Amino acid sequence: MSLWIIEYTYDKREALRASLLDEHSWYLAGLADAGAMIAFGPCEDGNGELLIASGSSRAHVEDLVSGDPYVCVGAVKDMRIRRWEGRLFPSWQASRILAEEPHIETS
Repeated sequence: MSLWIIEYTYDKREALRASLLDEHSWYLAGLADAGAMIAFGPCEDGNGELLIASGSSRAHVEDLVSGDPYVCVGAVKDMRIRRWEGRLFPSWQASRILAEEPHIETS
């Protein structure tokens, strides 16, 4: 499987996206549970979203995101899909969890 970067650019219908946010999030979380979506989330400026997926081909990734409620209703005005040669390190997630845990002093 290859890694893929998907960049969504939203259209101007913020109210529509807000009404579909739960469905959109649950859909992508389902792909994550299946091992097909590595990460996803909106960009800071609110104009789009970045997704990282695992798939065998561009067509496979296009098929994955075609079921996203935002895509289904046309709230994504532009989508860019690129194969990514990035690396994911297993220790990254463990280090994030440790960093977020409260420090407990022991005597």
